Amino acid sequence: MTEPTCAILQTGSLQSSPDLLRARCGGLDLVERHVLGLHHAGIHQIYVFDPKGHWKPIGRVLQLEGTTVQAVRELPEFPAGGAIWLRADAVVHKQLIGLVKNAEKATVVCGRPEHGAKGGTRSDGFLEVGEEQWTGVAFFPAAVRAELVKSLGNDSESGDIQAIHARLDKEKTWKRSSEGGFFRKIRDRRDVRDAERLLFHSLRKPQDGLVARTFNRPLSLPVSRLLAHTHLTPNQLTVLNAGFAVAAAVVLFLGHPVFGWGLWLSGALGGLLIQACSVYDGCDGEIARVKFQYSHLGDWLDTIFDDICNCLFFAGVAAWSYQYTGQEHFIWMGVAAFVGQWIANVVMYYYLIKVAGTGNNQDYQLGSPDKPGGGIVGRVLNKLKYLTKRDFHLFTFMLLGLAGLLWVGAYFIFVSAMIAATILSIQHVQLLLRLRRERLEKLAAGEKRDTKPPAERREPRPPSGEKRESKHGG
Repeated sequence: MTEPTCAILQTGSLQSSPDLLRARCGGLDLVERHVLGLHHAGIHQIYVFDPKGHWKPIGRVLQLEGTTVQAVRELPEFPAGGAIWLRADAVVHKQLIGLVKNAEKATVVCGRPEHGAKGGTRSDGFLEVGEEQWTGVAFFPAAVRAELVKSLGNDSESGDIQAIHARLDKEKTWKRSSEGGFFRKIRDRRDVRDAERLLFHSLRKPQDGLVARTFNRPLSLPVSRLLAHTHLTPNQLTVLNAGFAVAAAVVLFLGHPVFGWGLWLSGALGGLLIQACSVYDGCDGEIARVKFQYSHLGDWLDTIFDDICNCLFFAGVAAWSYQYTGQEHFIWMGVAAFVGQWIANVVMYYYLIKVAGTGNNQDYQLGSPDKPGGGIVGRVLNKLKYLTKRDFHLFTFMLLGLAGLLWVGAYFIFVSAMIAATILSIQHVQLLLRLRRERLEKLAAGEKRDTKPPAERREPRPPSGEKRESKHGG
């Protein structure tokens, strides 16, 4: 099977509406959004079919490493592997591109209006296909090009729609379901706003914890929609969001002894500030996915700053608990929790560097990697996955702060840090032993390859008069 090596963006109705051509959805203009999406999907030859020549590549489109973007007024030749066909006057879920990336025959991706819907905002396509609609995404083999050239010659804005309509009546096998991803045809500015609403709604993750899904996302997504139209980058948002955690720690440390606030007030404000940190911690990732600004550095920055914010807040809780009760053991519990948490953090960083190759702490595997489901530890923690997530913990601390019971949270921090340090340290030792075993097995395999007698391993002499090439190229 030959994967498509190029994609063609059909500007469609944007040809007669330069104003829409510059409209921005999620901080990117429509053509730029598709180009970046195709680039990250592994398509590195992109043609923008724009017969009237209104669109010009600018900004990040010109800086894509390994990807060529070219505006053309005539339909280019299709490569032997065929081409992905994409309407630029639409916004679609990225999974729709994946449905045609490995296509072997002509494929037209169709979906239902309720796919990816958000309230009264529904998906909307270009062509009625039974109970579904064409999403604007297709794959065409090279043999279809001549037919498209003829149709687009008659109507450059919608000739492809007419060609698909004529073919779908005969070629039922062309149709493929969008599998639930949203799609939205763009005809005016209102459609752009509706498409943006669907785009941000699609950012909800299936692995979101209970609090993130029901409380944090509904608050962070509207803010991210506003931030997407600014020049703030995800990494800058990661650093800025840490300010909530720093403020929470300062309030818990100094609210009562320095500012003269009551202990309840300082505890409540500290809890509210750390919950704000938890809510808007999602904005950097949401912006990164919407604007295709994700990076390895961003993963690490997010992971490390989250850990620093947690430890600052935990120290603040220990200080507040000491002020509230006057019992010194809270200070020692705070120190022990700080040390235990960083032992767990460093162990996790080692795994991410050596094994996962990422900076995302969600890639850390709890339990035994050699056993189904991670063994007993992995299965138990999977059952408690919502209770072990950061969003749940910080939401609980907000409630304890409002109730004046943060000292209860200090015990929870101490116990959970000790458990985390113990489990991750045991797993770290197991990982080191496994890596050492694998290294010895590789060495043993290499020695077996070198056990041939010297006469069998000796390189053949070159023919007379032929010069042997030096290892250094001399």
